Amino acid sequence: MINSSKHTQRGFTLVEMMIVVAIIGVLAAIAYPSYQRYVIKTKRVDMMTEMQNIASEIESRKLAQGSYGAISAKVKTDFAKAYPTQGQALYDVSIGNVAGVTGTDLTSQWLITATPKTNTQMASDGNLTLNHQGVKCRAIDTEKKCGTGSEWND
Repeated sequence: MINSSKHTQRGFTLVEMMIVVAIIGVLAAIAYPSYQRYVIKTKRVDMMTEMQNIASEIESRKLAQGSYGAISAKVKTDFAKAYPTQGQALYDVSIGNVAGVTGTDLTSQWLITATPKTNTQMASDGNLTLNHQGVKCRAIDTEKKCGTGSEWND
């Protein structure tokens, strides 16, 4: 008696596997740069949020002490440092007065500046500033975007 059983193949062929790998590669090539831009934008927003927290603290201390001069030195030592404070530091923060205001003590026209650290993901992202009027700026080379909304984050 002849035993005729059908033999069925299971699994994928090499061509099918190559097609799947090629599709995944194309999707990754498209998605990864978008993801990187998203991460950089998120870190920029985090730094600007931190700068707004510093601004709130400056104003709070000024109200408690009565003048900017009385809080100037302490504000600079407490907040002029590298951020974020946990993990890899991406920005160096400095606190001073807007251009044209003389003296080393803070005045009512203060300015917070976050400069990206070299050799970090944010190195080419530009300087961030926040002034006493709440105007946020992002300067990359000669291009400067400012506003009180999110214009600086484009």
